[in-house]
Amino acid sequence: MSQRWFVSSVTFGALADAVSVTGARPSFDPAVKITRTLKDQPGETFPDRPGPSLHLLGPGDTLGFDQAAVVRQEPPAGSPNGVAEYLAQVEFSDASLPWLLSLPGPATLPWLVLLVLREDEGALQPGSPLPVVDVPGAALPDLADSWAWAHVEARIEDGDTPEAAVTRDVRTGLDTVVSRLICPRRLEADRGWLACVVPATKAGAAAGLGADPPADGAAQAWTAGQAQVRLPVYHSWRFRTGDDGSFKDLAHRVQPVASRNLPDFGSRTVDVRCPWPLRDLLGDGTPARLTVPVHGALRVPGTDTADEQWSDPASMLRFREILRGQLDAPGLRHDPARVEAPVDRDEKAVAPPLYGSHHTGVQAVPEDGWMNRLNLRVKYRIAAALGARYVQLEQEFLMARAWEQIGAVTEANRLLAAAELATESARAAQDKHLGGLDAAALPELSPYQGVFGSVAGRGASANARAGAGSGTLADALAPSAVPNGVASTAFVRLTRRGGAVHRRTGRAARDVAAGVLTTDAFVDGALKATKSSLPSMWLAGAEQAQLPPPAEVVQGPLATSTVVGDPSAVFASRTLNELLSTMRMLAEDYQDFQQFDAPREKFQALFVKAQAAASDRDPRSMTQPALVRGVGRMMSVEPLATPLFTAADPGPTARALIGEARDAVQPVPLQVGRMVSLLGPTVMRDRTEDDRPLRPIMAHPEFGFPIAAELVSRWPEWAVPGVSAFPDDAATLLEPNPAFVEALLVGLNQEFNRELRWREYPTDEAGTPFSRFWPPGGARPGYGEIARWATGDELGSHDPHQGDDLLVLLIRGEVLRRYPGTVVLAAKSVDRTVEGPDVRWQEPAFVLPVDERTNLYGFAGLTAAQAVAEHWMFVLREPMRGVRFGFDQPTSPPSAFTSWADLTWDQVPTVNGFVVPRVVDGKPPAPAGLVDPRTWPGADAADFARIVFRPPFQVAFSPQRMIGGA
Repeated sequence: MSQRWFVSSVTFGALADAVSVTGARPSFDPAVKITRTLKDQPGETFPDRPGPSLHLLGPGDTLGFDQAAVVRQEPPAGSPNGVAEYLAQVEFSDASLPWLLSLPGPATLPWLVLLVLREDEGALQPGSPLPVVDVPGAALPDLADSWAWAHVEARIEDGDTPEAAVTRDVRTGLDTVVSRLICPRRLEADRGWLACVVPATKAGAAAGLGADPPADGAAQAWTAGQAQVRLPVYHSWRFRTGDDGSFKDLAHRVQPVASRNLPDFGSRTVDVRCPWPLRDLLGDGTPARLTVPVHGALRVPGTDTADEQWSDPASMLRFREILRGQLDAPGLRHDPARVEAPVDRDEKAVAPPLYGSHHTGVQAVPEDGWMNRLNLRVKYRIAAALGARYVQLEQEFLMARAWEQIGAVTEANRLLAAAELATESARAAQDKHLGGLDAAALPELSPYQGVFGSVAGRGASANARAGAGSGTLADALAPSAVPNGVASTAFVRLTRRGGAVHRRTGRAARDVAAGVLTTDAFVDGALKATKSSLPSMWLAGAEQAQLPPPAEVVQGPLATSTVVGDPSAVFASRTLNELLSTMRMLAEDYQDFQQFDAPREKFQALFVKAQAAASDRDPRSMTQPALVRGVGRMMSVEPLATPLFTAADPGPTARALIGEARDAVQPVPLQVGRMVSLLGPTVMRDRTEDDRPLRPIMAHPEFGFPIAAELVSRWPEWAVPGVSAFPDDAATLLEPNPAFVEALLVGLNQEFNRELRWREYPTDEAGTPFSRFWPPGGARPGYGEIARWATGDELGSHDPHQGDDLLVLLIRGEVLRRYPGTVVLAAKSVDRTVEGPDVRWQEPAFVLPVDERTNLYGFAGLTAAQAVAEHWMFVLREPMRGVRFGFDQPTSPPSAFTSWADLTWDQVPTVNGFVVPRVVDGKPPAPAGLVDPRTWPGADAADFARIVFRPPFQVAFSPQRMIGGA
């Protein structure tokens, strides 16, 4: 922890040893000390030998100092409202500067001083080599007291000493210590002033004026009673004092008031007699003046009402009935269920806005919920209209910021539109050409790349190279248990519809049915046929599975497929077993076949081998193509193949696998996958189950700035009704009106969404660009997405401060104008007599300026009742730009004088308007019970600086007087 220390003066080196003055210069006589030491003998010291007389530079040898050494001026240069109760001062970064050229004497006096002149007392004039000013005697302090108005300030950490800190600063230039000059003149309010740093000796004045060095150069630059003196100016600045007091004086003026006792504060009275100009909808019998009070975004604590308080309740019901009819009219014009009149196809209707309809899709006023309250109550429709009006006033600025946020969405929508068009074209082509194909014919199209799910134009190859699948049936069959050659052109040509095998199969079926098939024809067919359609039927139902590449590769279109742990292998084994059994029974039905022993024996051996392999429930290796080829060679007689198309059923499992194969090549999922790889998963999230996954991206901008600041700056009377008539130097407590806030946000977002659509922004008008009302701003949503508000929720139930209450302190006072950096805090009182935690300080969550004299301070986690019950206090703390010196204004009755900080100007000894460091006419009095042993006349420069120092002031007041009129 750092501490502030004051040091009287700083001198280093030879200047500290100077004891005399020669020609306005410090001088001293050095002596040489000689010591002789011989080997193996004790040292011998000789008498000091005097050296030559030396002189140091004095004030007459300088024309000033580096202006960069000035680090602070008080009041600041150009200040229009300096505090008259404080003394003017100037600070230097060099801790030794005020005494760097001082002359030895009974007291260490600075070689320069600070003067403050009224603007009518003297003007800065050009001179050579320095500017000059003619100072009247009334503006000259007593130079004999200048020792009291120069000191050093050091901020040191615990365990350090001020002497060490000053030494380090002077020798290293760390600027952790400053020196200071103070002008002891009491300033007058509402005046202009000229502050000047001038020499304190005649030698310094002569050097600055360009004159010859005077004989009495070490003498003071002026003497008491002198009428006028011309002085050179080392440094100067101008300022003006204000017409008000110090922070302490202004803060004491702020008084807490009960807001509910203030007339016309907290609500505005609105006349709703004629809501539609030139049309009296309420009719006769309605009072000529029909009013309703409307609260703002902030209200007086405890004044919220569930319903509106109309001056004529009967008119309120009539008004709401008429308003509901007006709001429901556009929706009824498009209602096909309306029978009393034909449906109006016109998409536009002039009617009051139905707030919330864009977010919820509801086109009529609900019977209850937040939309009902928002649209049928005047106080909330006004709030929504304010939000809409803000968009109308700032639409160009808001749209410019919105287009900045859209980024790559426009380009993404262009790609999605092209992809959706290509998808629809591919889907139409598939439905036309492939929709009627059965399972056996479907593999015939597998070699033709790009047929299934390809993108129009060149997009297919580009996306395939980018990593997306080509989407062909060949790719779908490649990792499964289906033989490798099924997707080949040769196999398709062999088994295509209309080919030789199919023609012979059909012809043989007809011959068998007609009884014209002979044994010779049967044998010829067995020898000539190459292959039946058996593989097409069986292989079309094979389930896809991700498999490792075959362990054994045989050249040719029907190379051996090795299957390890493939579920489809079990299915294929069972299916092949059933088909082989069917073929065996069919073969045995032909008696003529029995005469051919050799074929029958080969068939029997092949059947035993095939059935043994097909019966394996967990096959590790199946040479399915070899089995199929063998069976095909032996049993490819056309009559035997025919029943496979008519009687063999692949079963539910095979049919499901066929469906999976078809789904794998659908164009929509393929295009969605390509868009994910192109646009990223974030853009395409939540679209896999969408009815229209390639729809345009509906985005909305997000504005993180708090709308409350815009409301306060544009319409302060709707933020705090009656704030313009709030009394001066007063403070009161307010609480948020969440229903008003939510109504404003709905109107604001709905109107801006309409503007976005009008400007062709890609949005669906259901977004919530503005979701933060109270400061601070940020990207985190405040009130959430309006489209997700439940229709049965109450208006005001979405306030993010619910459960974390918000209390707002309104302060109006001159103290805020004069001290714009005033700190306002909330502090929970504690009993010092009981052990417990220290005072709990809480900073405001936000500060909203209403005007230069009025601010709103929001404290999170507090309610009005809690502030009273837990004895919270609100504190106004003086902003600190640096240390200040001076005295307080007198009070009536006089305040207790218990410390030097209580000293007022009427208790301070002055001579000719200048404070003097001695007792004059019994001033100052000794403080009652003074613990500090230092008294006014016995203090040195450091003690005197501590006595005159003005510590930061703070004032606290209780919320009790601001609640309920207590």
